[in-house]
Amino acid sequence: MSKEKLKQAALYLFAEKGYDGTALSEIAKEAGIKTPSIYAHFESKEALYMAVYKDVIQTEMKSFKELNRDEYKTLQDYLKAVFYDATDFETSPETKKFFQRSVYFPPTSLKDRLIQETESYEALTFEMIGSLLNEIHMNQAEKERWIHAFYCFIDGLSVEHELYNKLEFEKRRKSAFEILNGLLG
Repeated sequence: MSKEKLKQAALYLFAEKGYDGTALSEIAKEAGIKTPSIYAHFESKEALYMAVYKDVIQTEMKSFKELNRDEYKTLQDYLKAVFYDATDFETSPETKKFFQRSVYFPPTSLKDRLIQETESYEALTFEMIGSLLNEIHMNQAEKERWIHAFYCFIDGLSVEHELYNKLEFEKRRKSAFEILNGLLG
């Protein structure tokens, strides 16, 4: 039994049922092990949840870093690719759903730790996106406004993805980026 297989089982169940709705016995069953075997890898359900959360953040960071700036003609094209990647809720849906649950409905006992992890993640992405926005000579206030709008649109689209059909969602995603693009000057 690998630690990775256990985290995958936990990711799937936490995404579907949330932290409080998922028992360790269910995770063990999904992973094909007995419940006490979980403790060989994680000291508690909270530790397992946090490990999954950190993996999800790393996956998001890796996805951002894998977009090669040199493959895009303009900064706007690159930022569009970043935005569309961040609002792709079809690829790895369990990962996105888990992240949404963690941010919107964090387990009470883990809320402070999740906020800390999220703040660290956002600080890194703010820095990376901010350095890109330096290319068009935005001042600090303009960069912050753009990045805040970027995250607001991502958050809004993560909810809208669940509410609307694919065609309507794509219209909304396109509109959101058009507004972001307009803020680039």
